[in-house]
Amino acid sequence: MYYLLILPGALLAPILHEWVKAQVSAALGDPVPKNNGFLSWRPFKYFEPIGFLILMYTGCFGWGQPVPTSSFYYKDRRNGVILTYTAPIVANLLVGMLVAFLWSNFLSPHIGVWAIMNAGDVFQVRWFMYLNIAVLQFSLINIGFAVFNLIPVFPMAGNKLMHLFASPDTSMRMNHYEKPMLMVFMLMVIFGIAQTIVFPIRNFFFNLVWF
Repeated sequence: MYYLLILPGALLAPILHEWVKAQVSAALGDPVPKNNGFLSWRPFKYFEPIGFLILMYTGCFGWGQPVPTSSFYYKDRRNGVILTYTAPIVANLLVGMLVAFLWSNFLSPHIGVWAIMNAGDVFQVRWFMYLNIAVLQFSLINIGFAVFNLIPVFPMAGNKLMHLFASPDTSMRMNHYEKPMLMVFMLMVIFGIAQTIVFPIRNFFFNLVWF
């Protein structure tokens, strides 16, 4: 049952992330997403099964179908890359926080009262409990996914952004250690070490809006 409840968040978070990335890059003059069929409103165009399953397991680490982009077409390549890679992170963060805010402040109290008034109907009470958990997990997964993508490890957006602000020598050294850093990071995910870094940051943003 738990995995059914987290299914909506695990499906949408990476799809939203990659869709926003495609839209922003295309808006900046990049034809690559469109040429590869990524300006689509079909959500499963952005679905990647392995990344989805890992996100279901970890609650914040995963990925969608990577959208190819090229900064060559941007008028301002530096600002274009910043926008292309930060906009999806902001989208996940805002969606997660907005859903949590609306549910906890407006929807949950009314639906909760209705469920309590029908407390004699076990189905109604259980339905509300499951819905509450699903919304909670939807918000946590989207916020966690945003935080996860800020980690400066290839192929996350944080790595791409760090290269923009690093010196050429530092950037070259980062390229040299990309694979070993990725392997170490994946081990940290498997053993739950990375989650101890991401979850407190995720919870901070979540607690700002969930009352």
